Amino acid sequence: MPSLSPQGTSLTATAATAAAAYHHPNSPIHWANTALRALLSFLSPILPAVESSAVVLSSDSSSITTQTSSSMPLRNFDNMHHIPHHRQLLGFAPHAYPYHVVTTRSNLVDKDGCTHTVVVAKPSSSVIGGYLNTTNISLSSRRRGYSSQRGLGDDGSSPLVCSSYSNDDNHEKRTHQQPSRRKLSSSSSSSTATKLASSRALQATTHLPSYLLDARSIDRYHPVTCPGGALQLSVAENQLSEVPLRGVKLLLDDESSSSSGEDDYCELTLMDALSAWASTASPKPSASSSKSNNSHDDVVFDREMIYYQPTQGTVGLRQVMGEYLQGLLLNNPTSNHKQLNHNPKRRFNIDNLILGAGCNAVLENLCMTLADPGDVVLIPTPYYAAFEFDLGSRAGCHVLPVNTMEYHPPGNKGGISSANAAIPASCYYPNKASLDAAYENTLDETNGRPPRILLISHPNNPLGVCYPPHVMKECIDWCRENEVHLISDEIYAGSVYRQGVVADTTTANGEEDARTFVSAMELAADHETSTENGLGLGPYIHLVYALSKDFALSGLRVGVAYTENEEILFALQKLNDFCQISSHTQLLVERMLAAKVKYNGGVDSFVNVYLEANNRNIRARSDKLVQCLDDLNIPYLKPDSGLFLWMDFREFLPQLSPTESIQNESLESKERRERELYLSLMKEYGLLFTPGMSMRNEKAGFFRCVFTAASEEEFELGLVRIRKFVDVKRNGE
Repeated sequence: MPSLSPQGTSLTATAATAAAAYHHPNSPIHWANTALRALLSFLSPILPAVESSAVVLSSDSSSITTQTSSSMPLRNFDNMHHIPHHRQLLGFAPHAYPYHVVTTRSNLVDKDGCTHTVVVAKPSSSVIGGYLNTTNISLSSRRRGYSSQRGLGDDGSSPLVCSSYSNDDNHEKRTHQQPSRRKLSSSSSSSTATKLASSRALQATTHLPSYLLDARSIDRYHPVTCPGGALQLSVAENQLSEVPLRGVKLLLDDESSSSSGEDDYCELTLMDALSAWASTASPKPSASSSKSNNSHDDVVFDREMIYYQPTQGTVGLRQVMGEYLQGLLLNNPTSNHKQLNHNPKRRFNIDNLILGAGCNAVLENLCMTLADPGDVVLIPTPYYAAFEFDLGSRAGCHVLPVNTMEYHPPGNKGGISSANAAIPASCYYPNKASLDAAYENTLDETNGRPPRILLISHPNNPLGVCYPPHVMKECIDWCRENEVHLISDEIYAGSVYRQGVVADTTTANGEEDARTFVSAMELAADHETSTENGLGLGPYIHLVYALSKDFALSGLRVGVAYTENEEILFALQKLNDFCQISSHTQLLVERMLAAKVKYNGGVDSFVNVYLEANNRNIRARSDKLVQCLDDLNIPYLKPDSGLFLWMDFREFLPQLSPTESIQNESLESKERRERELYLSLMKEYGLLFTPGMSMRNEKAGFFRCVFTAASEEEFELGLVRIRKFVDVKRNGE
């Protein structure tokens, strides 16, 4: 076979020239194709035995890239399952990474005596039906002593790096060897890159959703400097938090609630309230002493605030946070559920609350204490796109999507009747059948390692709906039966603005439950009746929450984890050392959650008044978008919670290729067609939505619109642009 160049010469053929040069006997492409075929033929007898090394993906230089039009069996695909660290670092969960390594072989010696590691990699969407279309195969040859070489991705911008790793289950390390005295001139940049950054650093951003690069490249709307720019309707932020509360007065410094006058009431924004709490010299709500006991009347910081705080959060904040969660998740005034009302002693145990710097921080720590690197986290689709980064970049967990639609057949209530039919909310509900299938898929993908965690977003992001109580109860029971940890992410629990609108609110016993949202904490409580303190959740049910959405306080970084699993509690507290909330922020939030206001002639808590007004504003904004879509006859899921709406734009997808149909469309085709529509919406019509395939939706053409992410003027402009887009697509220019 032709030897790989000992000088490390890189040969790259682009798609544009491949067709013309492919058959020419003197062309570099023809030579490279011949070399590739010969090399693969040479490797065929030994590939099935490959279990000696693994690779990671990041960025560096030097490769041989060829163009062919043939397909080859994934000869070594199954054997890769026997390389634990290969799976751990690359992730064979569907869609989890942009590339799949298909074959690899270390310590290959060519006729010149040079040792190579050979890797064949492809974008994951090209692995279809057990065969690999070898267009743009990248062969990377690494001479011993040089850490990596690169192969270009489909667009020439996403490089692959091949780095050798040990196959020891209990010990992972980068291979360090003395560089050969015979240096490779083209490997200098490879060597430099791995000296300046770890492979872990280079790999971290491969977990990020690919659509973010497109979104960052576009000019954003500004009414003066960029009126034709794209409207940001893809980031889950709530600008409605800037709408002032009317007819309220904030009570500070133990003000008497008895004095009332018309001039006491005013308009109050969230920023006004935060400024007042940040500057007040009143004692902490949890303090037993009064302001008069302070040596100075103008003290804003307490003495102990400048020193180390309890790692899991101050006692004062955990106390008021426990009371807040109790009212939000368990004692909701709209509740007609009987379970907890029979045992009013069941309350959040503040010793089991962990307060950290944001929901993603406490979620990552929770996963690190429940799962080992390489373990699988199941998430029903579609799901928040950044979960893959949050769980994979440091914790090393792999997300495996739980597809649900095929487990709601057309004959059943809520099933899909045809390929183009509107999809009801119930088709997105996980059930025992879909969870069992995902469990079996995990065993297949991991060579027998069962999933460790089921992560449920409830209310759901991106669907904008809540799961009915019987769906959540089925998930809870399944997790306990299979010893899988359930994490209920209820970050939008305070943003449920419609009641009784879920498509199926009938319980498993045929009883009606008119509430839209019932927390997993309520449904799972009293399982451990011997537990004296807490909710009685048992060791397998956990909660994460944050103030980032319901209060639009994403900048303050206040997240909450709650568990009654005593085996992980101390570890969670210590891991929180890396993501503690500052003492000043904790005091500010403590004052907010404990604050009282004058409102409607009486005194109420600030959080109750704020959340009630915020939900009215969200619903009003949602209603405008719903009316627009109804006028245009655009299908959507009727939203009841969160900050977004799930839109069905399948009508506007580019046409399928002649060789495919909706029923058998490949993942590659789905991604290509949706991306084309996504770019058209963004670049031609100034509408920046979140594409559904980036959230692992099963079907192409769905988009999440965050209708709270814009000012009122921007939102109204967005409706105009949606109408224009539909009109042009249906009626032409």
